[in-house]
Amino acid sequence: MSTEPSRQVAAENLLLAQLPVHERNAVLRGSEAVSCASGDVLLSANTHSDYVFFPVDAVVSMVRKLRDGRGVDIGVVGSEGMIGLDVFVDAKTQLDDAVVRSAGTVYCMRADELRRQFHRGGGLQKYLLRFTNAFLSQVAQIALCNRYHSLDARLSRWLLMIHDRSSFPEIGGTPGSISHALAATDEDVEEIVARLTTARAVRQRRHSISVVGPEALELNACECYETIRQVYERTLGS
Repeated sequence: MSTEPSRQVAAENLLLAQLPVHERNAVLRGSEAVSCASGDVLLSANTHSDYVFFPVDAVVSMVRKLRDGRGVDIGVVGSEGMIGLDVFVDAKTQLDDAVVRSAGTVYCMRADELRRQFHRGGGLQKYLLRFTNAFLSQVAQIALCNRYHSLDARLSRWLLMIHDRSSFPEIGGTPGSISHALAATDEDVEEIVARLTTARAVRQRRHSISVVGPEALELNACECYETIRQVYERTLGS
C-alpha cells in the first residue's frame, strides 16, 4: 500500500458522502488516502484492528478461514461502506482477513479516531449502523447462496458484486485465486470462466478478469445478487 494526499482522490466513499459536511470533513481530516493493490491484506483475522478503511474505488473481500487455512469470501465491501466493524462495536479482535480484490484507493483512519467520532452520535454513527445491518444481511445471504446455488451462478454473483463496487472493469486474480474465494476447484472455475468468456460476459487475462457484459452475467447469476442489491438500496438510502 502507498499513501497519497486525500485531495487528489477524485471519487468518494458513498457512506461518507451522505454525512453532513462538517462530519465528512472531520473524517477526511483524520484520514489519509491509501492506494491498494489486488491481494493486499488490510486487516488480519484474530488481531486487534489499529486502523479502519473507507473504500473509494477499491473493493475488499472479508475472508473467513478454517484452522487448516482453507477460507471463503463471506462478504464484499466497496465504496458503500467501511472495513473494521470490530472497532466501533468494541470487539476485541477482527474475525476475518480483509483482502483487496479490485485495486484502488481507500481512506485509512486510526481506530481510536473512528471510535471517538462514532461515539459523538450524529450521521456517522447512523450510517455506520445502517451499513452494518446491510453487511450482516449480505453475509447471511451469501451463506445461503453457498449452500444451495451452483458454482456457475455463485461465480457470476461474485463477479457482479465486485464489478458494481469498482470504478475499474478489471478484477485482479487468476482462476486459482478465485477458486479459493469461492471454495471451489481450479478446474471448475477455469471451465466456468471459459464459458463466460465465450458468452462475452468476461474477458480473461493472465492475472485479471474484466467484466465486459454485466447483463449476460446477471442472466447467469442466482437470485442472491438482486436480493443483496435491493437490501443495500433500502438500508443505505437517505
